[in-house]
Amino acid sequence: MDIYQLVGFTGALLTGLVLGLLGGGGALLSIPVLVYLFHLDASVATGYSLFLVAVTASIGAVQNIRKQMVDYHAALYYGIPSVITVYVVRRFVMPNLPDVILTFGNYAVDKNHFILFLLAIVMMGAGYKMFTAQSPTEENFGKEPTHFIMLMFYAVLIGCFLGLVGAGGGFLMIPALVYLAHLPMKKAVGTSLVLVALNSSIGFLGDIHSNQNMDWKFLLAFSAFSVTGVFTGFYLHRFTDGHKLKKYFGGFMMLMAIFIVMKETLKNL
Repeated sequence: MDIYQLVGFTGALLTGLVLGLLGGGGALLSIPVLVYLFHLDASVATGYSLFLVAVTASIGAVQNIRKQMVDYHAALYYGIPSVITVYVVRRFVMPNLPDVILTFGNYAVDKNHFILFLLAIVMMGAGYKMFTAQSPTEENFGKEPTHFIMLMFYAVLIGCFLGLVGAGGGFLMIPALVYLAHLPMKKAVGTSLVLVALNSSIGFLGDIHSNQNMDWKFLLAFSAFSVTGVFTGFYLHRFTDGHKLKKYFGGFMMLMAIFIVMKETLKNL
């Protein structure tokens, strides 16, 4: 095991640790770890990330189901269109993306650049939201009617994004569940974990059909480190100030997004 792999598996542990401590965001770091430390193509890394997200989100989903923090009505209207979209994107769109997406003079944006730029956008948005978030308060949702058509439309858009990037689903789902389904924040988080676990699992199945050369030994080892981090994070959560940690992690995410954009922009110059 070389130094990059050692640091990479440490990164896998940290992605799970962040998820366990904060309830989300850690999976966004898995793709840079897979790309820059294990030297995987971004398109392959997004598929591996879907598996990782499916495993780690399922752990949180089971806990929220036991606590009755899942709204199955909203999950049904959001879940069906998003699951179909994620599967279609992973099964048919990703394998057929052209090698070169855009060209600007002598500069070409290939498929891997495109995916990483999208990831950087998600990371910047997620990081900014974490960095600027106020202390949580109890909000009184649920009295307004659910906007089912808008919820389903949003689900398709986020399904496309999750299918392309392989992460960021929870960050994008929660606002829809809060403002379109009018769920309380805690219930929106619990419902989003169930949806993320379902969408990522189905999306990964699409990857299996289109990619027969997955390194299962590596994927399971990487996931084992992440799951260890998740349970460690669950334990440490009781001793930490989650609100402050989110601010620090949000700042780190924004810096990581800037790093990705700069690295990918300069790569072909």
